[in-house]
Amino acid sequence: MDRRELIAAAARHSDLTQRQMNQALEALLKAIGETLAAGGTVSISSFGRFEVREYHGRRLRRFDGPGHYRVEDRQVPVFKPSAALRRRVKGGSS
Repeated sequence: MDRRELIAAAARHSDLTQRQMNQALEALLKAIGETLAAGGTVSISSFGRFEVREYHGRRLRRFDGPGHYRVEDRQVPVFKPSAALRRRVKGGSS
């Protein structure tokens, strides 16, 4: 499912038009992105948690020749699904 299909499906499940749903999705994604950029966490009940984790750099061996290279430390966005979402995907009741 791509973004357009997601908007259409969500609009069918609500009283919003596809244009309104697109605006709502855009606002939601912007809010999540800004919160993560500020180092915060976003938890959505029965869905999951978005957070930022520190990825520790390391030294790796070059595969295209002799020597090594360094991967720098960086922040990585992570999604952790809730138990209810995992059950729903697995096929159990939610």
